Amino acid sequence: MKVKKQISKLVKPNYEGKDLHSTSSNNIPLSIFDTLTFDTQVAIIYAFHPPTPSYAFHPPTPSNTTIEKGLAKALAEYREWAGRLGEDTDGKPVILLNDKGARFVESTVDCTLQEYLMPFKPSSTLLTLHPPLEGGVEELVQVQLTRFTCGSLAVGFTAHHLVADGQATSNFLVAWGRATRGVHLGPLPTHDRTIFRPRDPPQIEFEHRGVEYEPMKKKPAVYDDCDPDVIVHKTHYTKEFLMKLKSKASAGAPKPYSTFESLIAHLWRATTKARRLHALETTQVRISVNGRSRLGPGTVSNDYFGNLVLWAFPRSQVKSLVSEPIQYAARLIHDAIAKVDGDYFRSFIDFANSGAVEKEGLVTTADMTKLVLCPNLEVDSWLRFPFYDLDFGGGCPDLFMPTYSPVEGMLFLVPSFVGDGSIDVYVPLHEKNMSTFKQICYNVD
Repeated sequence: MKVKKQISKLVKPNYEGKDLHSTSSNNIPLSIFDTLTFDTQVAIIYAFHPPTPSYAFHPPTPSNTTIEKGLAKALAEYREWAGRLGEDTDGKPVILLNDKGARFVESTVDCTLQEYLMPFKPSSTLLTLHPPLEGGVEELVQVQLTRFTCGSLAVGFTAHHLVADGQATSNFLVAWGRATRGVHLGPLPTHDRTIFRPRDPPQIEFEHRGVEYEPMKKKPAVYDDCDPDVIVHKTHYTKEFLMKLKSKASAGAPKPYSTFESLIAHLWRATTKARRLHALETTQVRISVNGRSRLGPGTVSNDYFGNLVLWAFPRSQVKSLVSEPIQYAARLIHDAIAKVDGDYFRSFIDFANSGAVEKEGLVTTADMTKLVLCPNLEVDSWLRFPFYDLDFGGGCPDLFMPTYSPVEGMLFLVPSFVGDGSIDVYVPLHEKNMSTFKQICYNVD
């Protein structure tokens, strides 16, 4: 049951019917939010089941050629994805708008989707359903269509994080589906990455050293007591469980915490207990905060294409985190997220443009070289992004999930394909700690 890759090509933007004057720029400089984020490729997997005989629930999936043509049309509006990363004449990082194209791979498997992937648990098998992420990949977007004997289609999609965050990438995917169906792409993206200008005079009201930036380290920090074997466990939290968890976490609070805050509080405590950390050690969670709404109406739209994320870092001593009730962790998370408001974003913009980063040789704290995050956590939440709205014409996907990523402590939160408000969480932990996590991951204490 090996994936056979039959065709690999570059798909370039199709500018037919588009004003070419709007595509005349040679490059787009990376913004301060782009250069701040993780320098890595991100991969996701979609699965579309075959059509039903009556087409009542699953209409026919378009051909590979039709999907490819839709990609070319979408790239004409999201031209950055067809370019390459590079530098301008001053050595500053830019996206080269050279239209070299996105990688497009067509492949087949001599079995059914169910035989190949079911029950859709995290596995290295997922890595065969999208183009490679390593080895000097130049393309900023890569697509792999894998057809199964049952008529199912898997779509593996990889995209470079320096170009766009989850919000912008999911908007592109929706546009790709609309272009394939031959309908209007919807709200078109805003491309101006020069809008994050400092105030006059600058007002650096918060500390950004040790938060978004840190001094360059000679050697990466390594947590000594770590087993090299990491297991990725998929945990399914039902809507009923989440409601109970939210009620428990919000007890005594002025107003209820969000489902997200309550679930992260639960996972933070459960993983900390499973890791058996020292009582006096400090643990923290890196939580992404979308700046589109934080900066206020008229500043930046929800259709902004690029990165616009900072992070909240709730911290606690292990002893307090595991001994106090869940309300303690939920409050820490809620307060930390609330502090990353519009004033904080504006303070960051002023600091990042002040010259201090270059003068002091600071580097971003978003470091993908760490394969072990213990005693900390990184949370990638895709709960509010329209990833499930990708529709090539045969209906929305039956499954959406991150690829296999065994980075200890990097959690992915995804809406369950069940579609009833339940959430799937992908939890990578060391093998020696996973059995304990499985025993307590549904305990609401």
